Amino acid sequence: MNAVKSVVKDGRVSFDVPSDWPEGCPVMVEPIPGAGGKIGIDESDWSDDPASLAEWDAWIKTIEPLEFTPEEGAALARFSEEMRRYNIEAVRRQMEVEP
Repeated sequence: MNAVKSVVKDGRVSFDVPSDWPEGCPVMVEPIPGAGGKIGIDESDWSDDPASLAEWDAWIKTIEPLEFTPEEGAALARFSEEMRRYNIEAVRRQMEVEP
């Protein structure tokens, strides 16, 4: 069996498949490498001259802080505490293992 091509549209993919593909045959769908293009920039593309850093500093100050409801704040605090405990236990387990 040969591969078939399609595109994603509105979160869906549809295919016209060869007639010799039996009904119910398993298929594998994965994005084509490089099809999405480059995301972000390389570190070598960053400008670190004083003017660029000043521009970055000015831009970063325009970001509004996140606002949480009391319930969201409490849930975040619980999660943070659970992660803190998990990390402490993980380190304890690692320290107990003898090489």
